[in-house]
Amino acid sequence: MYRSVVIKVGTNVLTRPDGRLDVTNISHLVDQIAALKRAGVSLVLVSSGAVGAGRELLTVGEEFGDVARRQVLSAIGQVRLMELYRQLFAGHQLLCAQVLATKGDFRDELHADNMLNCFRALLHDQIVPVVNENDVVSVTELMFTDNDELAGLAARMLEVDALIILSSVDGLYDGPPDASESRLIREVAAADESVHSFVQEAKTSFGRGGMATKLRIAGETAREGIPVLLGNGRAPNILEALLTKEWPGTRVS
Repeated sequence: MYRSVVIKVGTNVLTRPDGRLDVTNISHLVDQIAALKRAGVSLVLVSSGAVGAGRELLTVGEEFGDVARRQVLSAIGQVRLMELYRQLFAGHQLLCAQVLATKGDFRDELHADNMLNCFRALLHDQIVPVVNENDVVSVTELMFTDNDELAGLAARMLEVDALIILSSVDGLYDGPPDASESRLIREVAAADESVHSFVQEAKTSFGRGGMATKLRIAGETAREGIPVLLGNGRAPNILEALLTKEWPGTRVS
C-alpha cells in the first residue's frame, strides 16, 4: 500500500460538460480521500476547478483579455471551490488547507524551503492540503503548463510513494481512447519514448493540459523514483485501488 501520495484531479473530473462544478463527483472523490486518510495514507490534493467554479458565479465580459478573464474567474472561483471542499471534508471530521503556488515558488530556494516546511506542518491526520496554481498572479513565465506540472513538482518535493493523476480517461491508450479497437496500456517505462506516438493531440473540453503533458510529467517524476498512476477520476471508487496497488489505469515507472 502507498503510504504517501499526491493526488491531482483535473478540471474535467470536477466539472460538468457545461463547465459548472460537478458537486456529486467532487463529493464522491472527497469520500474516497477521507477513506485513504482513515487508512493512514498521508496525502496532498492538487485540485483544478477554480476557473470553472468562477464561471458558474460570474460572466466576465469580452472587454477583458484572456489572462484577465482567467484571473477574475479564478479569484472568485477559489473561494467557491474551497468552501465546497471545506463543507465536504467537514462531513468526515477533516479540515482542508489551501496552498496556492506559482512556478517561481519551486525555482527559488527560500520559497521552496518555506513551502516544504508548510507542507510538512500541514500533513497532519486531520488536515487535507488542497493545492492549486495561483492564477491571480501566475502569468507568462510564472505559469505552470497546467496542474499536472504542479503536481509533479509537489510529488518530487515531498518525495511521496506515488503521484496519482486523475482525468476523464482511463489512462494511456494505443489509439484514440473512444475507438473500440484501442487498448489501454497498463505499464509504461519512464525511458520508453515510443509511447509518445500513441498520444492524441486533442485536449478535453476545459482542461489546459492533455495526455502529452501528463506523459511528460509522469516520465520526469518516475525517473526520480516516484511511480505515476494515470486513471479516470469518474470511475467509481478508483482511489480504493491505492490500498491494494492493483491500479486499473496506466502505471508509469
